[in-house]
Amino acid sequence: MTRNVLIIITFISLFVSCHQPPNFIGFTYPDGNTKALILSYDDGTIQDIELAALFDKNHLIGTFNLNSKYLGVTRGWPQQDGDTIYQRYVPKDSLLIIYKNHEIAAHGALHKNFTAISKEEILEEINTDLEVLEKLTNRNIISMAYPFGSTNDSIANLIASTGIKNGRTVDDTHTFDLPNNYMIWHPTCHDSKALDYLDSYLELDRQQLSVFYVWGHSWEFGNKERWDNMVTFCETIGTSNDIWSVGHGELTNYLLAIENVQIDHNKIVNPLDNEPIWVRLSSGIEKLSPGESITIKQ
Repeated sequence: MTRNVLIIITFISLFVSCHQPPNFIGFTYPDGNTKALILSYDDGTIQDIELAALFDKNHLIGTFNLNSKYLGVTRGWPQQDGDTIYQRYVPKDSLLIIYKNHEIAAHGALHKNFTAISKEEILEEINTDLEVLEKLTNRNIISMAYPFGSTNDSIANLIASTGIKNGRTVDDTHTFDLPNNYMIWHPTCHDSKALDYLDSYLELDRQQLSVFYVWGHSWEFGNKERWDNMVTFCETIGTSNDIWSVGHGELTNYLLAIENVQIDHNKIVNPLDNEPIWVRLSSGIEKLSPGESITIKQ
């Protein structure tokens, strides 16, 4: 009799413990990943065709920041040494072909330095980009890279008023940390240094969300060594199964959605108008769809 009672008590204890609410550990990216990759390229020159194809081949997503007023033209850029570099830009009618699998973003209609022009000119640069690029692609443009990487708090706030949700500088952090301000988003490194950080990111093992943010210009790959290094980088990181390759806009939207999730003493609630969110619990990874909630241990 005593043995049977012990068996019953043990069974009840196991049953109760199995049905205890889990502990909330933190948020993850889709499918439980904690690492992300952004590949951000500026200007929209004709060399984007080969770069986008490289990304496609390796199942990677790029964010291409375009100067809308230069689409389809050849533009000469005077250099400090007195020389002039001529750039050919992708045709207007090619955007949905070249960038079919990638994000299209703004870069200032005429690539003016925002710190050297008026607020009215800045708004004209951005609003023209939004009008032209959205009309050509029927996409909602929410990302941008600052021309010459030049910005400040005032400019960032001004551009945020247009509906843009993020803005990338060229001030490399050499880290994989998320930014404090999405509108002044400093990248990890220029692509000329991407291989230097590749192994450390592949080996990174932490539960906090991180991002490897690489930026550059496709016209810089006229140097064969630089191109070969980029091919190696893409082929290597493209085989990783724990890194979310994502456009800058999609990552920003996901991070904003995390901020909308409500957590009280014993429940996580994903608002009905939010997007799906993934969470790490002591019981495993859970996908929380809009309108769903999870009871957690207090």
